Amino acid sequence: MSLPFNTEPRHGAAVNTSELNINYLHDMYVQDSAAVNQLKDLLLRERELMEQRKHEGLQEIVTQKDQLLEILTFNAKQREQLLRAAGLETTLAGWEQLLLRSPSTYTLIASWQTLTADFIECQKANEINGRMINRSKQTLTHLLNLIRGQVAVPSLYTQKGATTNQSGSHTMVKA
Repeated sequence: MSLPFNTEPRHGAAVNTSELNINYLHDMYVQDSAAVNQLKDLLLRERELMEQRKHEGLQEIVTQKDQLLEILTFNAKQREQLLRAAGLETTLAGWEQLLLRSPSTYTLIASWQTLTADFIECQKANEINGRMINRSKQTLTHLLNLIRGQVAVPSLYTQKGATTNQSGSHTMVKA
C-alpha cells in the first residue's frame, strides 16, 4: 500500500509530508464507493427476501455484508489516522478540511460528499431491515408462546417506574 503523503522531493525541494497523495485518496474513495454500493444492493436484496419470507440466501448476504464492512472499517481507520496526523477532528468536517488543504485534492470533495450520502442511505436501509427482523422475532416469539400454551402477560408499571408482569388484581391505593 502506498503512503498517504507524497514523500518524493520535487526538483530539489525538501520532502513535503503535508501534501496528500491524491492517488491514495482516490483509491480509497473508489474502494469505499464500490463497497457502499454493493452494501446498498445487499440491503435491498435482504429486505426483499425478508418481505417474501424467503430465508434461503440470507446467511450468504450477511457474510457478504460482513466482508464489505471490514473494508469500510479498515479505510475509516486509515482516514482517522490521516486526520489525527494532520491535527484535525475525526469527523466529516475534519475530512473536508483535510481535502481543502491541497489544491490537488479539491476535486475529491464532491465525490466524498456523494459517498457520504450513499452511506447514509445504507444506514437507513439497515435500520429498516433491523426493524423488520425485530418485528419478525417478536411475531415468532409470540407464536411459539401460543403453541406452548403460554399467554403473554402485559407488563405494567409500578409507582416506582419498574415493570411488573402481574396478572392478578392490582392495588390502586395503599393506606
